[in-house]
Amino acid sequence: MRVYKLDEIIRSALLTTQKPIHYYMQYLHYGLKAVREIGYDSPYTIRSIKVAVNQNNEISLPRDYVDYVRVGWSNGQYVKKLIEKDSFNRLVNRDSNGTQIPYPDVETDQGLIHDNNDSHSNDKSEHIGRHYGHKPGYKNSFMVIPERGVIMLDPSLHLVKYIVLDYIATNLAYKDQPTSVPAYAAEPIERYILWRVTEQDRTVPMNSKLMAKEEWIQAHKRYRSRNYQLSMDDVLKSLRSHTYAAVKS
Repeated sequence: MRVYKLDEIIRSALLTTQKPIHYYMQYLHYGLKAVREIGYDSPYTIRSIKVAVNQNNEISLPRDYVDYVRVGWSNGQYVKKLIEKDSFNRLVNRDSNGTQIPYPDVETDQGLIHDNNDSHSNDKSEHIGRHYGHKPGYKNSFMVIPERGVIMLDPSLHLVKYIVLDYIATNLAYKDQPTSVPAYAAEPIERYILWRVTEQDRTVPMNSKLMAKEEWIQAHKRYRSRNYQLSMDDVLKSLRSHTYAAVKS
């Protein structure tokens, strides 16, 4: 895949504004901000890792974690996706000695499994209906707790040993690796640099500053339209998701 190093984009912006190399650090400052800002709204660096579940039924968030894209467990070449749930207790569960312990599974499926003596079943153990008021449990669920730096899993997932986490990273380089971005992102990053430099220049009139900002917004929109193209197949797939054929009689 064709990528551009941030150094190339900064030098291009310097040539556009006809500035000498002495302004490199100022342009680099805004270039790094552009990489972060565009990466938050239009992520081009999505990392996937396999994290072990600890004894408290939690996984630790990576250091460069910004937001999750998908959380699930590996099922061959597929990932069984978990559902985010906001009703978990954010507090740490501790025993009498102050040691953290996992929360017990307090949700039960009462009434969903019936025996021969159940009023909702006949003598052949066939469910005859009249079972109302039950809500979905969403047992395969999780909750992100950023202040603790963990993802809490539902107690029903205590047998899952590893979780696959796809997440948005900070997009910055590590060690001696140069920061690089996809070809589509080069233009909006350069436009962001030009806008912020123009914004801080007191000699530039206000209409030019507003024009530079508008050019950055339009460049970002073009990047998103190129990177996230919506086709008719995507629309049909969205409409048909979670739709299943019923038994006909």
